[in-house]
Amino acid sequence: MHFTNLPLLDHPDVLLRPIEEADLLPWAAYLQKPQVYEHTSWNLQDVAELRPFLWREQLHSADSLFRLAIAYRSDGRLIGTAGFHTVSALNRSAELAYDLAPEAWGKGIASQTARALTAWAHQTANILRVQATVLESNSRSARVLDRCGFQREGLLRSYRHVRGRPGDFWIYAKLSPAS
Repeated sequence: MHFTNLPLLDHPDVLLRPIEEADLLPWAAYLQKPQVYEHTSWNLQDVAELRPFLWREQLHSADSLFRLAIAYRSDGRLIGTAGFHTVSALNRSAELAYDLAPEAWGKGIASQTARALTAWAHQTANILRVQATVLESNSRSARVLDRCGFQREGLLRSYRHVRGRPGDFWIYAKLSPAS
């Protein structure tokens, strides 16, 4: 299975599209803002670390990393990214991840993006379980997942290192209605 039928976002101001070379610098710039990285596990040291996320259709198969740009409809400027990592075709599961520049916070963009990607995963990509992990301090992201109908399943203690220290993460999941 290849990801050729991309998810659509029903938001008046933004759309989803493949990540392009021109997106890497603005993406790196907002990922390095303290208010962004303090509640995430990003530890970006160099813009080159984002290159694996550039869109290469031939590489996007059922078990691959899958990330899209969230961009303004008006000018195509990147304001966030969203997609899946830890994808398993065998288990029909994927972990949802997203980030937004602070200028885009509080406008419903993360919620609509999470809904669109989750519905697409269930309906088009044959994913049964969409899960997400949220650093315990990231209450904004937890509210996004709550609004999108994800169920909080528990706290994963010392689950992932965050800039050299063990971090506790909440795990959320949303199962396909067809399950």
